[in-house]
Amino acid sequence: MEYRRLGRSGLRVSAVSLGSMNMGSWLDRAASHRVLDAAFDAGINLIDTAEMYPSPLEAATQGRSEEVVGAWLKGKPRDAVILATKISGANRAELGDIVPHIRGGFAILDWHHFARACEASLKRLKVDCIDLYQTHWPDRGTPIAAQLEAFERLIEAGKVRYAGVSNETPWGLMRLLATAETSGLPRIVAVQNSYSLVRRDYEAGLAEVCVQEGVGMLPFSPLGEGVLTGKYTGGKIPHDSRFAVYQRGRERFGDAKTLARADAYVDVARAHGLEPTQMAIAWVKRQPGVASVISSASNVGQVASLAAAADLTLPNETLAAIATV
Repeated sequence: MEYRRLGRSGLRVSAVSLGSMNMGSWLDRAASHRVLDAAFDAGINLIDTAEMYPSPLEAATQGRSEEVVGAWLKGKPRDAVILATKISGANRAELGDIVPHIRGGFAILDWHHFARACEASLKRLKVDCIDLYQTHWPDRGTPIAAQLEAFERLIEAGKVRYAGVSNETPWGLMRLLATAETSGLPRIVAVQNSYSLVRRDYEAGLAEVCVQEGVGMLPFSPLGEGVLTGKYTGGKIPHDSRFAVYQRGRERFGDAKTLARADAYVDVARAHGLEPTQMAIAWVKRQPGVASVISSASNVGQVASLAAAADLTLPNETLAAIATV
């Protein structure tokens, strides 16, 4: 397993990492722990979760993913696992970020909410400190300095090691970095955004920020909610697939144009003797600024495929075929 420095932090993360948004819903505790054990044994050291997981989001299950990870972590050396979680931000109906069951649906990113959310996550995770604490999406109503000051208080209290963000824009990340620099506040070390062969917004500005400013990119959804595995080839929706029960993922990646493009990438993988999932993850892994590629897994076999992708170097002819698509 390859390990990379996460931004300018003191953390070295595996080139691929395990997401937990399916733990506590799609996967019960026992199945989740088997997946976590397989990841740990494969050398994957970064486990990513969030206070609002699992998905689909429900009041009855909110926080369960952290509880599942916390119960598993009790049996592992704490220093061997880099634990990342996220605080939910303010509701933004226009973007579909609706979590009315978290702190009354008014979870703005001020100190009060940072303190409450962090304490609750620490309790569910059964740890004293979170290695990487991230805002799950931006809050443009709360001053950026106030958000960084909240990170600072948690870091000084020893409850958080490093600050990160998720679903952020190039403008937002640069404002955070500039405010930290001019005010002496904690610097953002990582950004976690969607990035895959079928969603390449990262390349339009954010990649340059990450490379030039030394911020580690943690791409999520490298398989485009599964479309790059080939399971939806021809537009079919298997009854037990994520698209069949998770409407939001289908809205993001289930349109005809995206599915057709995904099928073309799957064809490239098979023509070059590669497993489509591994090719898709290996492609993201090699992009500028990427520190670790986050993917969830539903079974031990998928973990093995994820680990294999970490060791895969794509031949030039395969990269050329991908570029053609």
